[in-house]
Amino acid sequence: SKLQEIVQEKRGITPTYGVISETGPDHNKLFVVGAFVGDKEVGRGQGPSKQEAEIAAAENSLKNNSY
Repeated sequence: SKLQEIVQEKRGITPTYGVISETGPDHNKLFVVGAFVGDKEVGRGQGPSKQEAEIAAAENSLKNNSY
């Protein structure tokens, strides 16, 4: 992803993602995921799958230039 490229270039590390919360029944989950550079959370996103929430978190960190 674009976030990964930028963070690796500027900081020499790879961003990671972690599930912050998971709500709803199994057939209709909502995941909230944080994007982290080291120990710092740089973005947060939500979606119906972990992958979509990770993408949203990366996009939010890029929008906010918080990486």
